[in-house]
Amino acid sequence: MVGLVGLLSLSGLVVVLIEWPPTYRASASVVLLNPPPVPSASVASPSIPAQYQNPFVQFNDLSVVVDIIVRVTSTEGVKDSLKAKGFKGTFEIAANRDFYRGPIIDVDAESSSRTDAINGTRLLTKQIQDQLLSLQTAQGTDSRYFIKTGTVVGADRATTVFTGTVRILVAVGGFGMVLTIGSGLLADFLSRRRSERRVEVVRLAEGSESPAASAASSGR
Repeated sequence: MVGLVGLLSLSGLVVVLIEWPPTYRASASVVLLNPPPVPSASVASPSIPAQYQNPFVQFNDLSVVVDIIVRVTSTEGVKDSLKAKGFKGTFEIAANRDFYRGPIIDVDAESSSRTDAINGTRLLTKQIQDQLLSLQTAQGTDSRYFIKTGTVVGADRATTVFTGTVRILVAVGGFGMVLTIGSGLLADFLSRRRSERRVEVVRLAEGSESPAASAASSGR
């Protein structure tokens, strides 16, 4: 019994390793770049046109713009838009993962194929650029004074993620171990019960033979 359950548990682990689809992750990093400085006021141009003054530049901190982009890109509407464009899997957009405050946006996409993970990361990068463009266009800012994006790390490859598979292996292995130990305890319990019954049968047999033997002796 123990051997059979242990073999079944081992078979379950093998099935998980063979049949469970691997997950792939592709990553990219985008940096926000300040626009050129706005022309200074002069006698010929005493006032600076409003369209030259980018409201997002006036924060004087690109990390604030990073936080805005991350929040906007993480909304359900944007997620639905990405799926409509062919995004498959899950994604994460993190602001300033490697810096306390900075202009870096880190993007990760996970999918069941390398191609989908890479394409998903590229779609996310494009979505960030589109969101930044849309926000500044809505303010009526001259495109010459837009905050722009640059690629720090491109999504050129995808790596295998073992976290999900390891969790399943641990769950299946733990369940199999519980079953194996339980079957061993059950087998031991049944063996003890069988031995006790045999002893009880022997005692009953011996008890039933003793009166007969006594009666035969008395008859003689």
